[in-house]
Amino acid sequence: MELQQPKLFIQSPPFYYVEVKESPGEENTFFDESTSVYEIARSEKVEKIQNDVILRQLNYFSQPLYRSRNYVFHMEDGGKIVGAIVEVDGLNVKVKTSTNLEIINGNQIKAITISNRL
Repeated sequence: MELQQPKLFIQSPPFYYVEVKESPGEENTFFDESTSVYEIARSEKVEKIQNDVILRQLNYFSQPLYRSRNYVFHMEDGGKIVGAIVEVDGLNVKVKTSTNLEIINGNQIKAITISNRL
């Protein structure tokens, strides 16, 4: 059997291990350093849409490609609103209906379907 060289051989530098001795004063400084992450406190509470499915649908349908489509918003109270999404701003969804601009609370939306009307 003949010994062959590998097709790809990368020469690496040799490794040298050096022991490092720490002074007794350095042990305490490790615990004094802070690695905490702080969240910025906001003065006003930002409300969000609780239903993740509705939130994803609104984000998808509000993209510029789909903005001209009409959707049927099925509300929790049994009502329906037909219109195109203008903007999703936190909890509020701005919908342009055939007559006016309506602002819907995102948490009151039960389902969203595509409208057959043009």
